[in-house]
Amino acid sequence: MKLLFLFVFFTTISSFASDSVIIEIGGIRHQCTPIENRNPSQCLLTAYNGPYSKDEAQELCENAHSDAPAFCGIEAYRGRFSKSESIALCKGASTKTGPVDCANLAYNGPFSTSESLTLCSHNGTKETAECALSAYNGPYSKEEAIAICKKSHFNKSKLLSQQELNNLIEKTNLKAFGRNEYK
Repeated sequence: MKLLFLFVFFTTISSFASDSVIIEIGGIRHQCTPIENRNPSQCLLTAYNGPYSKDEAQELCENAHSDAPAFCGIEAYRGRFSKSESIALCKGASTKTGPVDCANLAYNGPFSTSESLTLCSHNGTKETAECALSAYNGPYSKEEAIAICKKSHFNKSKLLSQQELNNLIEKTNLKAFGRNEYK
């Protein structure tokens, strides 16, 4: 029995070390990502060795605790975002792909590039974009959906299936077309 307990204990501890941790503060659940114990200069080197100038790398990596902003910025710039947009999206990011995944998903829906950046900058996640799509599919405007989901502290553990997500994107795009609000 002790052996089983130790196995479960160490398995649980090791999974928390690399994944996000959910904590409860004042009755509200928060999802936290452990910060890697790296020197912020790694972020600067990664960004500078990528597409960014020294000044751009410094802006992107300001107050970075890991190289996540650099990887995020490189991924964003590799996709649909300009250098300045990728810096705005990824500055302060604690994950390597969260803000990019969020912005791409929001943009696939009715949200413009600017709206996607507002929603997802710094630490947006796929769940953040799903929240905004769902809110806009309901009674909320795009601006209200962004405001609600940018600051939301709900449990983000359940993601939609790909089919559900495709249906939601289609519904929100149709709503935006009908209101003449599509990008």
